[in-house]
Amino acid sequence: MALPHALCINYLQTLQVFKSPEGPALAKRAIKLLNTALLSPQQLYLTPQPPALATAAIYLAAREEEVNLPDVEWWEVFDVDREELGFLVVALTSVEGFAVQEKEIWGKRKVPLT
Repeated sequence: MALPHALCINYLQTLQVFKSPEGPALAKRAIKLLNTALLSPQQLYLTPQPPALATAAIYLAAREEEVNLPDVEWWEVFDVDREELGFLVVALTSVEGFAVQEKEIWGKRKVPLT
């Protein structure tokens, strides 16, 4: 199975993000988003290709960290179209809501381990 983490770092280098002081924070946030996607009920690691996941994580991390990326449609360089990017960004943002919902469901009950 190919994971998008290494691609994410390569894409950030291609976008020359590390030349700005916000670069490390953006990279850290993008990797966190990719790790969180592993918990997604939509099983994001099974359907989309790793380049699309890496691109979506960079896009969302840049929005959350308020880092400006190129004004052109840079995601097309990584072979991701706008529709797929939008779907994955929404999917990545929905994981937090899923976690909150699950926390409410489980409340103070103990997780069954057997």
